[in-house]
Amino acid sequence: MKNVKRSKNLSIDSNLNISGSIFIDMDAKRQEVEKLLSEKRNIDDQINKLQQDCKHEKQVIKQVADESSFTVRYVCESCSKVLGWPGEKELKQFFK
Repeated sequence: MKNVKRSKNLSIDSNLNISGSIFIDMDAKRQEVEKLLSEKRNIDDQINKLQQDCKHEKQVIKQVADESSFTVRYVCESCSKVLGWPGEKELKQFFK
């Protein structure tokens, strides 16, 4: 890479080290991902705590995401916790 010409594009130049090879700061990306995953775990914990403390006084039937599709479930109207499956009669009423 001795004959590499300097580009006017500063974003490319900023990724060149002394030898002229391109590097990627993987540590910074990994740290950002770890930070975001940690925040996500904290948020999930807060949601779980709210749902555990909820009395689930009003249940409604809703379509909820289930891995790669949607399914119909009983859900608490206050905290959105999935509570169970509706019966055939409730499903027919829901889809009317």
